[in-house]
This record gives sequence, structure tokens and C-alpha cells, in this order.
Amino acid sequence: MPVVTIAQSPGRTLEQKRELVKKITDAFVTSYGVKPESVTIFLQDYDDSNWGKAGLLHVDAKAGKDG
Repeated sequence: MPVVTIAQSPGRTLEQKRELVKKITDAFVTSYGVKPESVTIFLQDYDDSNWGKAGLLHVDAKAGKDG
């Protein structure tokens, strides 16, 4: 039973999320030979104050701050 977790920043439309879930499910069906019903996908949206890169929170990096 594959379980996929996707962590992303907000901003995707419901239609984009539907398409992504379908394509990931199809990939598991094709590659692993599992039934679509066995594939679970979690989409987690993290706002800019809850993730960082290169030592900075994304909210600070967007604002041009260096800490």
C-alpha cells in the first residue's frame, strides 16, 4: 500500500491538485502493478513562515532579509 506525502507551499488550485494526485496514482499503478484504491496521497501546504532554505525562512528570503 503506497503512501505518498507531498510538502509544498500554498497556491495550487484544486484542479492542479486533482491532476497531480491522478498522475501519481497512475504512476504507481503502472510501475508497481497496484490497484488505484491502494494508493494514498497526502498534500501538505506550508506557508512561508513554516519552511526554510539556505538558512533562511522563506518569508525572510522573499523579503530580502538575511536573518
